[in-house]
Amino acid sequence: MKKQFLYIFVLCLTTLISCENEIFFQQEHQEPQLLMNAFLEAGKKENKVYLRIAKDAEMVQVGNGSVKLFINGEEKETAEAKILWINSGLKDSLKACVLETPLNPGDHIRLEATAENGKFHASAETEMPYPVSQIEVDTCRTLFKIDYGMTECMQYKIKINDRPGEKNYYQLVIQEGIYFGEELPDDWEPTNYVEIINQEDVVLTDGHMTTSDDDEYNFMDMAIRNVNNVFTDRRFPDASYTLKVYTRYYEPDVYVMDYAIRILSISEPMYRYLRALNCLQSEDYDETFMEPVIIPDNVEGGLGFVGASADSKIIIRIIDKRH
Repeated sequence: MKKQFLYIFVLCLTTLISCENEIFFQQEHQEPQLLMNAFLEAGKKENKVYLRIAKDAEMVQVGNGSVKLFINGEEKETAEAKILWINSGLKDSLKACVLETPLNPGDHIRLEATAENGKFHASAETEMPYPVSQIEVDTCRTLFKIDYGMTECMQYKIKINDRPGEKNYYQLVIQEGIYFGEELPDDWEPTNYVEIINQEDVVLTDGHMTTSDDDEYNFMDMAIRNVNNVFTDRRFPDASYTLKVYTRYYEPDVYVMDYAIRILSISEPMYRYLRALNCLQSEDYDETFMEPVIIPDNVEGGLGFVGASADSKIIIRIIDKRH
């Protein structure tokens, strides 16, 4: 049965631009299935849909495959799978179908994937969320206690206004961009995900907040750390709220350094997916004392997950040595 597999393919938002994690659990032999994963973003120039074949205890690259995109019931595009990169050992590669049709908030999205000359089929549907209104950000440089020592950090106070009249799901993302030349490209923007220190925020810690003076957080607190920085509006429905977080600060020898602070409105399945990943990525998760992790799977005819988001962001220039 499908539930006897646990396959996860994640574009990690907290480490690299494109990072692949595969976690699987297999009880007995299973027939090969098509694995489809995507995190779709409204307004993005390109959205990538990743295809692989799940075979028992391994996943292999598709030889050929394609994805059809339907928006509000209308077929818009067919994208063929192509190699994005090959690793140095030439033993593996990353293939994706690159969708170039813009996705807008409110769109109903359906993806239909085929692979290996039509042998495998899978499909998924999702709704593109609406973003919050423009966020407000205050920043300052400060010292923060990390691993028993004081570390220079950037503090962010990020005010968001909840979308009224509905249950909302969000993710906080901070991205860094550094540039070594004096002339910035027209499409320049930060892309490198940075670690967010959220332990002092009541919403991001779901009430398990601590201060920098606490010893390694609280060793008696069994809460899983929210490394993916997802949250709901449960504590501030139809109101505003100001997140308080930190990132490590340094001054590289570059001409320009920018930070993009983004609040992503995400679909409920994507929220639950990232919450589950918090557990699976955590050293503190203990299946003996904690509830089992259930990974959402919204792909029909195969395996995988398709999530959706729309963001509101502010870009802050930290360093500018061009003049």
